Amino acid sequence: MNIIIGKNILYDPVTKLAPISEKRSTMPILSNLFISFGSEKSYIYANDLDIIAVAYLDFQSEEDINILINGRRFYEILREMNEEAIEMELMENTLKIKQKNTEYILSIQDPNDFPDMTDIEETNEVKLDGDILLELIDKVSFATSKDETRYLLTGMYMEGKENTIIAVGTDGFRMALLTRETEGMYDFEGIVIPQKTLQELKRIIDEKDKVSLFIGENNIKFSTGKIMLISKLLEGKFPDFKNVLPEKNKNIALIDKKLFLKGLKKISAIVDKYELVNLSMYNNIMELKAESDIGSAKELIEIEYNGKDISMNFNINYLMEMVTHANTEMIIIKAPDSPGATIFTGKEDESYKNIIMPVKI
Repeated sequence: MNIIIGKNILYDPVTKLAPISEKRSTMPILSNLFISFGSEKSYIYANDLDIIAVAYLDFQSEEDINILINGRRFYEILREMNEEAIEMELMENTLKIKQKNTEYILSIQDPNDFPDMTDIEETNEVKLDGDILLELIDKVSFATSKDETRYLLTGMYMEGKENTIIAVGTDGFRMALLTRETEGMYDFEGIVIPQKTLQELKRIIDEKDKVSLFIGENNIKFSTGKIMLISKLLEGKFPDFKNVLPEKNKNIALIDKKLFLKGLKKISAIVDKYELVNLSMYNNIMELKAESDIGSAKELIEIEYNGKDISMNFNINYLMEMVTHANTEMIIIKAPDSPGATIFTGKEDESYKNIIMPVKI
């Protein structure tokens, strides 16, 4: 049984799906990609038990052929081939791949041994532009917990209101919250999407895609028409983030983002990634300073400031990640009178907020 197919018809989807097939070393069968060529539809399927991904191919064959092949090896073979069509010949337990002077003969496995492809009922459809979905992930997921014992906080919370979608990430010490307006959004209760799923979505979703979300009881499906990803959801009650938003922070500062980031980088030269920086504001000045076993550093930055003299200690990495993800020229800081939850937001876009707790020493 032979297939002649353009290289890029396979290469682009294999590039997106092969990394999923590498994640489950304890079950070698899952290191494979299931490729199905058919007269009606052709697709590639990856499954690591937590995530299922399917890429549909613009290709029809004269007969139905199923192949189970190592995902990483197949990707590396396709990557090195020229742009011309390739020929695939399926033999018993082997697959011959040819292109001009190049030939590979690979051992393959029985497609019947691969887990069946499951789906979820296509109800509760939510439509999102790819650029909005990717923005939600980019501006929120960095704040999720890296501590696996805080299971629910390792994922991104998302809920829908009429024409609005909200995404939240928190590790208990900081929180990133982004609200975006999107036409046609309906109300849906909050869900928590695993971090691993978010990373795969960043790889397979394009900004120009129109993405349909189908929310099930314990899982979610993302579909662009060309590619589909199904993931388990994290189960449990996410913290009530609305009640922790500070409402009485009356000390307001306005600082240039580039100057803020440059100042933090200067201070970071003498401290480790997660050590503390002291942030003080007074007389239209922000003072950043830190000490370590090799010495001390201080940076003064001009700001617009209306408030009391205040001084707080923050995790320097939290501040740097917040500033890096702020898509704005000027950052607004709203601080309490005594050390407590502090809001960082953009002058041009206050729908994106970072709340960071200072560290008591």
